[in-house]
Amino acid sequence: MKIESKCRILEGIWKCVPENGSAEDEENLLQNFLPLRSYNRLADEKTFLITGGRGSGKTELFKILTDCGRLNDIISERDRKRYTGWKEIEFLVGYRAKGPGAKWFPSANVCDDFLKNEKPQNLTAFWGGFVCSALLKRFRNEVNTLADQYLGEDIKNSLIHRSSEISLWWRSLDANKEKWESFLDQADSVFEKKKIHVCLVYDELDRICGNYDQLFGFIRSLLDFWYRHNGRYTNLKAKIFLRSDLYHAKALQFADASKIGAYRLKLSWDVRSLYRLLVKRMANTGIMEMDAYLQSVPDLLQMEVNDQLGYLPQDSEDAFQQLIHKMIGPYMGKNAKRGRSYIWVPNHIQDAKGEIAPRSFLKCFSFASEEMLNCKNDIEMLENERILSPTRLQGAVAKVSVDRVQELTQEEYHWLENLIHRLNHQTMLMEMDEFLDYLKPEHWSEEQRGLLPGKSGTEILEALLDLGIIMKTTDNRINFPEIYLHGFGLKRKGGIKRPK
Repeated sequence: MKIESKCRILEGIWKCVPENGSAEDEENLLQNFLPLRSYNRLADEKTFLITGGRGSGKTELFKILTDCGRLNDIISERDRKRYTGWKEIEFLVGYRAKGPGAKWFPSANVCDDFLKNEKPQNLTAFWGGFVCSALLKRFRNEVNTLADQYLGEDIKNSLIHRSSEISLWWRSLDANKEKWESFLDQADSVFEKKKIHVCLVYDELDRICGNYDQLFGFIRSLLDFWYRHNGRYTNLKAKIFLRSDLYHAKALQFADASKIGAYRLKLSWDVRSLYRLLVKRMANTGIMEMDAYLQSVPDLLQMEVNDQLGYLPQDSEDAFQQLIHKMIGPYMGKNAKRGRSYIWVPNHIQDAKGEIAPRSFLKCFSFASEEMLNCKNDIEMLENERILSPTRLQGAVAKVSVDRVQELTQEEYHWLENLIHRLNHQTMLMEMDEFLDYLKPEHWSEEQRGLLPGKSGTEILEALLDLGIIMKTTDNRINFPEIYLHGFGLKRKGGIKRPK
């Protein structure tokens, strides 16, 4: 195989992940999107909570529903026939912190002050108000008369034109729950009569306020609202995307929290699904050499090209293994001692809970391809049709770890930067008492303590365990999985040497 052809294929793999790593920001969202079998549950009106870790595809799904309105393209034909009502679904943004429609919701600073000043027992009217607002903005003709009757003209206009200014409507709705509840009941009846199906979709709830403790008040009330109303309404439903660690946090618990599991879809990726995603990204690069490379593997791609989703992989694990053997070879060294190539990457980028973010998986191959292109001698040394060296993949894991930790600290988990700085150059494994010393809240400034996921070292430890960043060994010591080890600047005795 010519070096030029290998370079073209490597360039395609390198660009399988956008520069910022966020598939949801791509213009060709559908062509890069892989529908999982579990997504069929999105069409089940009883499912209103979708949980997953960072990089598991929550925001990508959110954009598929709200920006593209393409539920029919990501569920099976059987389920399209089964859930016929979802064909005409209107997906409305229930909450988002950035992007189109975000300015209809209050900023994090406003929400911080809101709870500080109002100190409500619950936030039912807060979320109920935004449901009313979404319906009034989209279906004003259908529900305008009802709004005048139950909400009054002033509150109606505030919810339509100035919904982010919660001080204009909060007190009225909180004092008159019966009125806005009746408005939503009657609006749902109108939708049922006119065969209008509406779904409120929520994402980025971790950004609704800046204080970690107050955050759970907002999320708890939202989940409680839809737990009580999702079954009550016939044509008005919800889909709430929530980070797994927030869902499992003790601070989120409320009276009916244990019952919500029956209405929850957990986003998780097995090894086969990860390789299906990689193959789909590769197949839709539009590179001629890539097409020939993939087509040479029997049973790898479906014969027909989907109009919306482009090339789709088949489901043969044997085919995925053949492709990886073709790309890398069967082993990460001369024999199986260094590991089998097919499972090596998934094994080395899983977190402490055994979960793998598809974004990290794709980046591992992307980073390795980039390094191969930067060192053409590596490509020349590979025999036959191999395009990736095991050494470059091993180096990519360390780079993915750094990238993953940077993502965490720059966005949702700013408080980790302090911990990373103090743990830098430490060696794993670490005794529990020593690790707890690093987690004492006094190590953070008074201002930063409001961001901490706990008020004691033990509570912060539990949060790190929930996030899958650390694990406890059988002898009660602390260890870091490789996906976080390098990003935290930690060392571990032994292990494979990484390329410089």
